[in-house]
Amino acid sequence: MKQIADTLTISAGNLSYHYKVKENLLATIYADMYAETLDYILPKNTYITLFHFEEMMRKFDDLQQRYSFFFNDIVHVIKTYPEIAKQYEASNLIRFKDARKLIDYYIETGRMQPESDSIDYNKTIHTIWMTSTFWQAQKLAINTESYPINKCQSIEMLWSFLLPYLTTKGVEEYQQLRQFVKLPNH
Repeated sequence: MKQIADTLTISAGNLSYHYKVKENLLATIYADMYAETLDYILPKNTYITLFHFEEMMRKFDDLQQRYSFFFNDIVHVIKTYPEIAKQYEASNLIRFKDARKLIDYYIETGRMQPESDSIDYNKTIHTIWMTSTFWQAQKLAINTESYPINKCQSIEMLWSFLLPYLTTKGVEEYQQLRQFVKLPNH
């Protein structure tokens, strides 16, 4: 509660006055976070570019930074609060379906390779979810200055998963994206 109160710049006593039980506070926070992610939905009836993927991932990274107390303790939260765990799982399963639709769209528009025996996009989607969800926490787990991999931005790591699956057309679009939208400095 103190960590949350500090983040909100209020006293822990003031916070516990309004939220007697921590689960109620976390449920409210999660509801706010989920409502905010509804803005990440892709536009309908338009050509969706690779920039749309990047924009969604950047928004999610920003959300994680603002709610770092939640994501840094996500395993504890879902183990301790079953109702939040159910909501979290349900929202992630929806996101997996949406991500699959996006990948399928990129395949249909010739920017990603079709699925094959060696390409399983459902596993790729899950890997992207794991990486993006635990990105902030892994920075705490490995904080050695001489290890530069976790110093990059999460979007850079996420692109490293997708780049091998891009077609020539997809690579050209990605290169155009990089001309106009630079990856953040490490």
